[in-house]
Amino acid sequence: MNDVPLQNIPLRDIHLPEAIGWWPLAIGWWLLPVVIFLCVFAVYQFLKHKKQAERRAYRKMALKELQSIKSAFKDNENSVELIRAISALLRRIALSYLPREKIASLTGEQWIQQLNQLSSQHVFSHEIGNLLEKAPYMAQIQFESNELIQLCDEWIKLLPATRHSTESAS
Repeated sequence: MNDVPLQNIPLRDIHLPEAIGWWPLAIGWWLLPVVIFLCVFAVYQFLKHKKQAERRAYRKMALKELQSIKSAFKDNENSVELIRAISALLRRIALSYLPREKIASLTGEQWIQQLNQLSSQHVFSHEIGNLLEKAPYMAQIQFESNELIQLCDEWIKLLPATRHSTESAS
Protein backbone atom coordinates (compact mmCIF):
# COMPACT_ATOMS: atom_id res chain seq x y z
CA MET A 1 0.00 0.00 0.00
CA ASN A 2 1.22 3.39 0.73
CA ASP A 3 4.61 3.55 2.41
CA VAL A 4 3.86 6.76 4.29
CA PRO A 5 4.08 6.28 8.01
CA LEU A 6 0.83 6.88 9.87
CA GLN A 7 2.42 9.25 12.29
CA ASN A 8 2.99 11.89 9.63
CA ILE A 9 -0.60 12.04 8.39
CA PRO A 10 -2.57 14.87 9.96
CA LEU A 11 -5.84 13.59 11.45
CA ARG A 12 -9.01 15.46 10.80
CA ASP A 13 -11.51 16.10 13.54
CA ILE A 14 -14.61 13.85 13.75
CA HIS A 15 -17.37 15.30 11.65
CA LEU A 16 -20.84 14.68 12.98
CA PRO A 17 -23.68 14.35 10.50
CA GLU A 18 -25.95 17.32 10.05
CA ALA A 19 -28.82 17.45 12.58
CA ILE A 20 -32.05 15.92 11.37
CA GLY A 21 -34.64 18.62 10.69
CA TRP A 22 -38.22 18.50 11.80
CA TRP A 23 -39.42 18.75 8.24
CA PRO A 24 -40.53 16.60 6.48
CA LEU A 25 -42.44 14.88 9.21
CA ALA A 26 -42.20 11.15 9.66
CA ILE A 27 -45.18 9.04 8.54
CA GLY A 28 -46.28 8.46 12.14
CA TRP A 29 -46.91 12.18 12.64
CA TRP A 30 -49.07 12.26 9.52
CA LEU A 31 -51.07 9.25 10.66
CA LEU A 32 -51.61 10.45 14.24
CA PRO A 33 -54.23 13.14 13.40
CA VAL A 34 -56.03 10.71 11.11
CA VAL A 35 -56.16 8.04 13.84
CA ILE A 36 -57.35 10.59 16.42
CA PHE A 37 -60.05 11.84 14.05
CA LEU A 38 -61.22 8.30 13.32
CA CYS A 39 -61.37 7.46 17.04
CA VAL A 40 -63.37 10.60 17.84
CA PHE A 41 -65.70 9.94 14.91
CA ALA A 42 -66.23 6.32 16.01
CA VAL A 43 -67.06 7.39 19.58
CA TYR A 44 -69.46 10.05 18.26
CA GLN A 45 -71.25 7.53 16.02
CA PHE A 46 -71.47 5.01 18.86
CA LEU A 47 -73.02 7.56 21.23
CA LYS A 48 -75.41 8.75 18.54
CA HIS A 49 -76.52 5.18 17.80
CA LYS A 50 -76.91 4.43 21.51
CA LYS A 51 -79.06 7.53 22.01
CA GLN A 52 -81.29 6.60 19.07
CA ALA A 53 -81.62 3.07 20.40
CA GLU A 54 -82.67 4.44 23.79
CA ARG A 55 -85.29 6.60 22.09
CA ARG A 56 -86.74 3.58 20.36
CA ALA A 57 -86.54 1.37 23.43
CA TYR A 58 -89.51 2.91 25.25
CA ARG A 59 -91.74 2.32 22.24
CA LYS A 60 -90.61 -1.27 22.02
CA MET A 61 -91.29 -1.82 25.71
CA ALA A 62 -94.69 -0.15 25.53
CA LEU A 63 -95.68 -2.11 22.43
CA LYS A 64 -94.44 -5.32 24.03
CA GLU A 65 -96.52 -4.65 27.13
CA LEU A 66 -99.56 -3.85 24.98
CA GLN A 67 -99.02 -7.16 23.20
CA SER A 68 -98.88 -9.01 26.52
CA ILE A 69 -102.11 -7.27 27.60
CA LYS A 70 -103.69 -8.35 24.33
CA SER A 71 -102.61 -11.97 24.75
CA ALA A 72 -103.83 -11.99 28.36
CA PHE A 73 -107.22 -10.72 27.13
CA LYS A 74 -107.39 -13.48 24.52
CA ASP A 75 -106.76 -16.03 27.27
CA ASN A 76 -109.41 -14.86 29.76
CA GLU A 77 -111.75 -12.66 27.64
CA ASN A 78 -112.25 -10.27 30.59
CA SER A 79 -113.06 -6.91 29.02
CA VAL A 80 -112.92 -4.99 32.33
CA GLU A 81 -109.39 -6.28 33.02
CA LEU A 82 -108.39 -5.28 29.48
CA ILE A 83 -109.64 -1.72 30.01
CA ARG A 84 -107.91 -1.47 33.40
CA ALA A 85 -104.61 -2.73 32.02
CA ILE A 86 -104.74 -0.43 28.99
CA SER A 87 -105.72 2.56 31.09
CA ALA A 88 -102.83 1.90 33.48
CA LEU A 89 -100.41 1.47 30.58
CA LEU A 90 -101.49 4.74 28.97
CA ARG A 91 -101.11 6.57 32.27
CA ARG A 92 -97.62 5.13 32.87
CA ILE A 93 -96.51 6.10 29.39
CA ALA A 94 -97.87 9.63 29.83
CA LEU A 95 -96.13 9.90 33.21
CA SER A 96 -92.84 9.02 31.55
CA TYR A 97 -93.24 12.08 29.29
CA LEU A 98 -94.77 14.73 31.49
CA PRO A 99 -94.48 15.72 35.14
CA ARG A 100 -96.59 13.79 37.62
CA GLU A 101 -98.39 16.95 38.76
CA LYS A 102 -99.63 17.54 35.23
CA ILE A 103 -100.82 13.99 34.48
CA ALA A 104 -101.84 12.23 37.69
CA SER A 105 -104.96 14.26 38.39
CA LEU A 106 -106.37 14.33 34.86
CA THR A 107 -109.64 12.53 34.17
CA GLY A 108 -112.34 12.51 31.56
CA GLU A 109 -112.10 14.82 28.62
CA GLN A 110 -108.93 16.49 29.93
CA TRP A 111 -107.19 13.12 30.08
CA ILE A 112 -108.15 12.27 26.50
CA GLN A 113 -107.09 15.73 25.31
CA GLN A 114 -103.72 15.26 27.00
CA LEU A 115 -103.27 11.85 25.36
CA ASN A 116 -104.10 13.31 21.95
CA GLN A 117 -101.84 16.30 22.59
CA LEU A 118 -98.99 14.00 23.57
CA SER A 119 -99.20 12.14 20.26
CA SER A 120 -99.86 15.38 18.31
CA GLN A 121 -102.84 13.74 16.61
CA HIS A 122 -106.46 13.09 17.48
CA VAL A 123 -106.23 9.33 18.07
CA PHE A 124 -108.72 8.86 20.90
CA SER A 125 -112.30 9.96 20.27
CA HIS A 126 -114.81 11.10 22.87
CA GLU A 127 -116.39 7.62 22.95
CA ILE A 128 -113.05 5.93 23.60
CA GLY A 129 -112.37 8.55 26.26
CA ASN A 130 -115.61 7.70 28.04
CA LEU A 131 -114.76 4.03 27.76
CA LEU A 132 -111.29 4.55 29.27
CA GLU A 133 -112.73 6.73 32.02
CA LYS A 134 -115.77 4.72 33.14
CA ALA A 135 -115.21 1.11 32.10
CA PRO A 136 -112.52 0.21 34.67
CA TYR A 137 -115.11 0.78 37.42
CA MET A 138 -117.91 -1.27 35.85
CA ALA A 139 -118.63 -4.93 36.54
CA GLN A 140 -119.22 -5.80 32.86
CA ILE A 141 -118.99 -3.86 29.63
CA GLN A 142 -119.17 -4.64 25.94
CA PHE A 143 -116.92 -2.86 23.46
CA GLU A 144 -114.77 -3.53 20.43
CA SER A 145 -111.51 -4.69 22.03
CA ASN A 146 -109.55 -4.93 18.77
CA GLU A 147 -110.34 -1.30 17.94
CA LEU A 148 -109.16 -0.13 21.37
CA ILE A 149 -105.95 -2.15 21.13
CA GLN A 150 -105.34 -0.85 17.61
CA LEU A 151 -105.84 2.76 18.75
CA CYS A 152 -103.41 2.26 21.64
CA ASP A 153 -100.88 0.72 19.28
CA GLU A 154 -101.23 3.69 16.89
CA TRP A 155 -100.95 6.18 19.78
CA ILE A 156 -97.73 4.59 21.07
CA LYS A 157 -96.19 4.72 17.60
CA LEU A 158 -97.08 8.42 17.26
CA LEU A 159 -95.40 9.49 20.49
CA PRO A 160 -92.51 11.94 20.13
CA ALA A 161 -88.96 10.64 20.17
CA THR A 162 -87.88 12.33 23.38
CA ARG A 163 -89.33 13.69 26.54
CA HIS A 164 -87.74 17.08 25.86
CA SER A 165 -89.74 17.59 22.67
CA THR A 166 -92.99 17.36 24.65
CA GLU A 167 -91.82 19.66 27.44
CA SER A 168 -90.87 22.43 25.05
CA ALA A 169 -94.18 22.10 23.18
CA SER A 170 -96.29 22.30 26.35
